[in-house]
Amino acid sequence: MKIVPLRYLPILSLALLLAVGLSCSSEGSKSTVASFSLGDRAPAGRVTYVGLTAEYRAELPGAKEPVKHRYLLIFLSATNGSGQEITLPHTRLIGANGTEYPEVTEIDGFPQWLGLLRTVSPGSTEQGYVVFDVPVGAYKLQVSSGGDPEKEQLAEIEIPANLRSTSPTGVDGPSLSK
Repeated sequence: MKIVPLRYLPILSLALLLAVGLSCSSEGSKSTVASFSLGDRAPAGRVTYVGLTAEYRAELPGAKEPVKHRYLLIFLSATNGSGQEITLPHTRLIGANGTEYPEVTEIDGFPQWLGLLRTVSPGSTEQGYVVFDVPVGAYKLQVSSGGDPEKEQLAEIEIPANLRSTSPTGVDGPSLSK
C-alpha cells in the first residue's frame, strides 16, 4: 500500500469537497421549477403558458359530477413555439400543503373548455378554461412542455387565495360564450 505524502492532503480534500458540492448542486437544479404570477408568461420548454384569469364558482354548466368544494376556473393560453404539432398534457393544481388536484374532465357543453385532447399547431396559440374542484385557497397550477417524461420541462403559475367567488351567471374574465 502506497501512502500519499501529506503535502497532497489539502489538494485531495479540496477535490473531494468540490466533487460533493457539484453533485449536490446538480440534484437541486433538477427539482427547481420556475414560478410565475397569474398574467405573466410561463415558459415550459417550447410551450409558453399564460394564466389569464381565475375565478371560483359554486356551479358549472355541463359538469357531470356534483361539486365537492368549489369549481376553480382558470382561463389559460398556451403557445406552441416548436416546429411541430404538440399535444398538451393536462395541468395539475398543487395546494399549499402539497396536495395535488386533477382537472375536472367530466364536462359536457361548457363553453371555451380546453377539453381532453389539446393539440396545438406550430406557432399557434390555444386558449380555454381548465377546471378544478377544490377548497378555496392559494394554489400553483403546474404546466408542462409534454412529451418524454425524462425531457419534460415544468412551470408553475401562482393562483392567489383572494379570488372573488362568483355566481354561476357572473363572469369576471373572458366571455363564456363562443
